[in-house]
Amino acid sequence: MHMSIWVDNIPLTKNPARFMWAISRPHWRPALVAMLAVIVSATLYAVIPYVFKLIADSAAALAQGGAYRDLILAAFAYIGVALLAGLIWRVSGFAGALWATGARASARYALTAYVTRHSRSYFSDHFAGSLANKINHAAAGSADVVEEVLWQFLNFFVTIIASFVIAFLASPTIALILMAWVAIVAPLNVYFARKRVPLSAATQNIEAKLSGATVDLLSNITAMQEYARRAFEIDRLKIGILKRRAAGLRNWRFGEAVLLGNGLLQTFFSGAMVLVAVYLTQAGTISVGDIVLIIALVFNIEERILFLGSNLNSFSETWGEIRESLEEILEPHQIVDKPGARPLEAVRGQLMFDNISFGYLTPPLFRGLTLHIPAGQKVGLVGKSGSGKSTLTRLLLRHHELTGGAILIDGQNIAEATVDSVRKAIAVVPQEPVLFHRTIRENILYGRLDATDEEVERAARLANAHGFIEKLPKGYDTLVGERGVKLSGGERQRIVIARAILKNAPILLLDEATSALDSESEVAIQDALRMLMEGKTVIAIAHRLSTLHEMDRIVVLHDGEIVEDGTHDALIAEGGTYADLWRHQAGGFLQEEDEDI
Repeated sequence: MHMSIWVDNIPLTKNPARFMWAISRPHWRPALVAMLAVIVSATLYAVIPYVFKLIADSAAALAQGGAYRDLILAAFAYIGVALLAGLIWRVSGFAGALWATGARASARYALTAYVTRHSRSYFSDHFAGSLANKINHAAAGSADVVEEVLWQFLNFFVTIIASFVIAFLASPTIALILMAWVAIVAPLNVYFARKRVPLSAATQNIEAKLSGATVDLLSNITAMQEYARRAFEIDRLKIGILKRRAAGLRNWRFGEAVLLGNGLLQTFFSGAMVLVAVYLTQAGTISVGDIVLIIALVFNIEERILFLGSNLNSFSETWGEIRESLEEILEPHQIVDKPGARPLEAVRGQLMFDNISFGYLTPPLFRGLTLHIPAGQKVGLVGKSGSGKSTLTRLLLRHHELTGGAILIDGQNIAEATVDSVRKAIAVVPQEPVLFHRTIRENILYGRLDATDEEVERAARLANAHGFIEKLPKGYDTLVGERGVKLSGGERQRIVIARAILKNAPILLLDEATSALDSESEVAIQDALRMLMEGKTVIAIAHRLSTLHEMDRIVVLHDGEIVEDGTHDALIAEGGTYADLWRHQAGGFLQEEDEDI
């Protein structure tokens, strides 16, 4: 059976019920088959106690001279009903498997796709490990919900309704006791399940944070070892572990209390049904077969109600986990395409920051800044920490939205264009290159997915990366490790440059790609950057002023304002801010740290 698990066109909400509906819609056919199979199978299983009644009555009649044929027919009736019920139940298993696994796949895909559209600031506020944990919980929980609803709750309600009808045929009194039993126990279990949802959500939230903290620790294991902070980190982790244990214990105790109450009510009502059945048998109102029927119904319903309490506890925990995950994952996207947004046509790369305003805090960083960069010009941005260098490039990449003014690429307002088309027009070489845990070939191909092997190798040669790649055991098919840890800083940087060369975007953003490298690596990368910058509009953030000799123009920022603009020689001659920075460099670096994101 072919079906799609992709739900791009279905709006996702934080409401778990609507979310389950959204991810189940692509799988409605197996869902319908599975539910119908459960209804039919559960009804047949509920009929089996009635078949036991026929067997008991036939056996009692046989002892008094009745026909042996009736007992044989009743026995074969049991075999037929049990066999048919079992076969149809297996149909629900096959169809339900398609539904459950499909819902899980759809949930994982939809949530991952949604997360990838969040802005940079969102990821600054959330642990990557915690987000992955929440996606996993929501996806796995979706399959669990399908299983619980299909094979537990639907089965429970069909069994109870069928059992009530059968009990009523045997004795209306027994049927009324059964109805009272279910009428009291079912609502109580639903009530307590709802009360447990916040406990489950709190437990899942602590679990996600603990998972994120663990991933953060393992990601920084080298720093921990070099600073001999193992004891500190383990003690810090203990706090989270104890919080998780306390939350889990509260949740578990609540569930056990519900199960205890279920057990007491179950004993009371099942005992009442058996005592009434014995009394009615003694009074001659019902037959021996009827008492067998009632006892079988009692055991059947006892099992279902026991499972109801247990499954509602499990269901409420899963529901709480899904709700908590959706609350964090499905926050509104900060950067979205406007209605009617069209792809950007960036051919030449002319840039215009037109009277822009923006700020993370109050007062804003930029207050009416204007900067024009002709196509093909190479501009170096200089300034101390907090001056706005990195923020300016992030605004160009639409990691944040302006509060005023406009940014134009070739005369087109990027706020009116699709986000992807804006970013496709720009190649970025960051100061700290990060690679995917994939092969070198795949990492370079990220610049242009349809590139040939020859084009990948050419880009690597231009980036001065081919030489070291060839020396690796598997060459271009070498896995680089998590975040590229198997390669040196200079090697990672050259892979990123090769990726940017392959992308061949008209606009290039450089965040001082050589500031933390040895001299040999720096020379190789400077040569690669010259090739990369050829014919491009370039904005280079300079942490080391000596790297600006390739720039046509230098723009000096201070507190979000342009205080100087000109060539290196002209600005030195002016004796202003740039000249002061040049004189006060230590080892060629500006006295600053990277700006906050």
